[in-house]
Amino acid sequence: MERLSNKFKTTAFMLLSVMIMACAGNGKKEQGSESKKIEYRIVETASGAVGGSELWATKDGVFGNTEIEATDFLEIIDQRDYDGDGLEEAFVRQSTGGSGHLPEVIVYYDNETNTFRKVEFNNIGVFLNDSIEEWNGKWSFYGGDDAHYERFIFEKGRIVKVENYTKPQPEGAEALLTISPNTLFTPDEQEKSYETDMKKSVSYDLDGDGRNEIIECMYQHGINWGDPEMDYKPTMHISIRWSNGAMMDLTGDDYWLELKVLSSKTNGVYDLANGLRGVTYRWDGKQYKKQ
Repeated sequence: MERLSNKFKTTAFMLLSVMIMACAGNGKKEQGSESKKIEYRIVETASGAVGGSELWATKDGVFGNTEIEATDFLEIIDQRDYDGDGLEEAFVRQSTGGSGHLPEVIVYYDNETNTFRKVEFNNIGVFLNDSIEEWNGKWSFYGGDDAHYERFIFEKGRIVKVENYTKPQPEGAEALLTISPNTLFTPDEQEKSYETDMKKSVSYDLDGDGRNEIIECMYQHGINWGDPEMDYKPTMHISIRWSNGAMMDLTGDDYWLELKVLSSKTNGVYDLANGLRGVTYRWDGKQYKKQ
């Protein structure tokens, strides 16, 4: 009997502990919800009106469809009050499920029309990062890298670009030689490249030793790179045969929109540019390094 009594006490204590933890968890969830005037969620085909995801929101305690025109797939990257009007907005990624890129959108509540509306990040030169950064006391949307980046804020139902930086080329640098896919390769050669590697060579003295290097260019058809600056534009795979016979592949993870030999030099060798904003390749004494 004593053994059964102890067993009962242990079981009762465990159940009581679980109930206390559950109540504590619910309390935290409610407290978090109360701090938000609008909370957004993705709902799968709840209304049956579309075949994909729908964006719903809880406002004034009522959970309902925002009726924002939806694509097949939606993802809420972030939600908070971006413009300081006291109402939360949602930063949403949209996709058709294919390789094409659709612009991210901000969904917000319009007090004048009493409806949810959206505004898209159109005509921008970078892909946006998933993180939201504080900038001058405001929440901002940032994309790019050290060579080129753009920053945006949301205010009064509009997306406003507040920064657009491109790292400059070396001071006073001019293009001594420019090679691009569309000027180096004829339309027939570009078409043939679907069946076989299409290569051409250009000679230039890059290191000033009086002997030309051979710059080998292989045509690459444009694809969706996931980068607005490069998407669907033809590029080139670049390698250099130095006058001493050494070979150097300049492509790596980077395909070239064009190749420019710049008038500036680093360690006695001409700098190069690949056609992307702010990107320069400089000689470190042994090889070209992207900077």
